[in-house]
Amino acid sequence: MERKNIAFFEHGQFSKVKEYRFDPDRMLKDYVKEFLIVEASDLVSLETLPSTSVSLNYIISGSIEMKQKGDATIKLPKAFAFGVARTSLHFDFSEGTTLFAIIFNPGMAPSLIRCPINDFFEKFIAYSNFLNPNQLSQIEQIFAEQGKYADLIKRIEKFLFDEILFTQKKDNIKEAVNEIIHSQGSTSIKKIVDVLAVSRDSFEKKFRKQVGTSPKKFSNIVRFRNLFENGYKYTTLTEMGLNAGYYDQSHFIKDFKVITGKNPSKFL
Repeated sequence: MERKNIAFFEHGQFSKVKEYRFDPDRMLKDYVKEFLIVEASDLVSLETLPSTSVSLNYIISGSIEMKQKGDATIKLPKAFAFGVARTSLHFDFSEGTTLFAIIFNPGMAPSLIRCPINDFFEKFIAYSNFLNPNQLSQIEQIFAEQGKYADLIKRIEKFLFDEILFTQKKDNIKEAVNEIIHSQGSTSIKKIVDVLAVSRDSFEKKFRKQVGTSPKKFSNIVRFRNLFENGYKYTTLTEMGLNAGYYDQSHFIKDFKVITGKNPSKFL
């Protein structure tokens, strides 16, 4: 599994930001990776790493804007889901913003979201587009109550216990996701398909629908995140590129810039 779930590049701004992470109840561990709360005491700009997980987010206070190309911004809705993302994204948190996030394990968001997860790829989608009126009402009530974060987590967990479709069925996609993460994105898709003894076309279609992107893109994201999650200090671009699964340095630099908008030499 991934060693850490690093969310942001901009560690230098963490004097203005506090993160609180909570492990889910053991009955939810197969479905939910963690609960994350981000507090911004001042106006702050943050950049996310590419993400392998779908998250359900709720802005408890303040506001968040996402920067687009050309310096245009989009104000995020108060309650929204965000899908798997291959590129890093830029956000402005207003002073006093508190963000709550339920971060699903890769491939497990369909236990609550009853629509194709690939529809969420690099998109922010308001809860009203995929949750029913009763679920929306429950969520509003959960966040309307005041109290400690631990109490908020308990209310969220009760909601998830009531709404998640728990299953004991064998899940080929879950096995594939675990293998990709365990191998840090280096296992070939052909090998996975051969081991599972399934057709590649049906496997890839099901993978996109359940995880939110193709197996190849998912593997690429895992490899890229590994550059930052393993805590290793790189001394050369060649070394960094090899750890990300690239044997051509120019190809690595090009993709790194596309994903982050930065030159990888900045991280040496």
